[in-house]
Amino acid sequence: MGGSQHQAKLLIERLLERYDVDVHYLTVDCGPDHRPDGYTLHRFSDRNGLRRLGYFFDALKLHRALRALEPDAVYQQVGCAHTGIAAWYARRHGIPMVWRVSSDRSVTPQPVPWWRVNRRIERAFLEYGIRNADVILAQTRAQQSLIARHYGRADAYVVPNFHPGAPPPKPERRRGSVLWIANLKPVKNPQAFVRLAARFGAEAPVRFVMIGAAMRNDRWTRALLREIDAVPNLDYLGARTRDEVHDALADARVLVNTSHSEGFSNTFIEAWMCEVPVVSLLVDPDGLLREHGLGFLSGTEEQLARDVRRLVDDERLRSEMGKRCREHALRHHSMENVDRIAAMLGLPEKPSFEAANPAGAERGEPTRSRAAVASVPRPFADAPDASLGQ
Repeated sequence: MGGSQHQAKLLIERLLERYDVDVHYLTVDCGPDHRPDGYTLHRFSDRNGLRRLGYFFDALKLHRALRALEPDAVYQQVGCAHTGIAAWYARRHGIPMVWRVSSDRSVTPQPVPWWRVNRRIERAFLEYGIRNADVILAQTRAQQSLIARHYGRADAYVVPNFHPGAPPPKPERRRGSVLWIANLKPVKNPQAFVRLAARFGAEAPVRFVMIGAAMRNDRWTRALLREIDAVPNLDYLGARTRDEVHDALADARVLVNTSHSEGFSNTFIEAWMCEVPVVSLLVDPDGLLREHGLGFLSGTEEQLARDVRRLVDDERLRSEMGKRCREHALRHHSMENVDRIAAMLGLPEKPSFEAANPAGAERGEPTRSRAAVASVPRPFADAPDASLGQ
């Protein structure tokens, strides 16, 4: 499950727990064995034919799906043509539409060759959505600044990614690995981690471990898997469940990120919750690694190796930094961030929660809301795809 899908899953679970809302999750794909728990799943399109050239081919299908549901609010996650389609529907029907940014690339205009007409159309749909969404939620201050600079929207809110938290790691965990977590694709730059493991050599005091699904069986992926196999102190575990990822983090000394670009990686938060510092090659959202001492931003592969070795060897530094990481994650990335989103959507709390909140009870009898969740255009095994966010 990718980061955007995981955020959509957490959002839905919190909404169903606390709010008087019917959640309808619209997607183009989902795991074949997925059974929604407490919400309704609508698969409104597929990946066949011309549809593979762009999400803008979903315009009529997504509009029809929304019109049939008549939602009171729409939450859309991930930047694509679905963003524009959802914004157009919401504006035409007078309901709030919230767009959640999931990547810096979505809010950074990219040059597109004139002959890539489908990509130009896809981008045009996205940019219409950015300009016409009622509320934009950025993950970082950097994204907020990009939205203002490129799209004239100075009203975007920063709502950090959220996480349900985790118990503190047990002190007896052996902390015997350096971990890398991401699906295998070029933007994640996994080759840099392979080179890092090879640089340490077979005599390193830790194992190097990679977790993540191989997204395709293409030439690039096959070459990468051969490179991984050639490094004796490197283990590739493939896709793992969230619980297995948490267990791997609990046994890690360091989490390494080698991505060329991110939004705000959920793995940073999950590592921090487990008191694991992050060493990043190129990505440092809002300067948290450098300015708040939650890890290191290396900049080069040579410095990456030095930073990782420093944390591997210096248990005191790693422990002090790890405690700071957990404190930051608990303070800034709690599930209360979902409550901020629910307030923007105008969702009423369940009576049981209002009873515990006298100020909320003054609003009178709540009216149940119907929210359409449009998710992320990519499938995952144990939950629906998040192609359209709520």
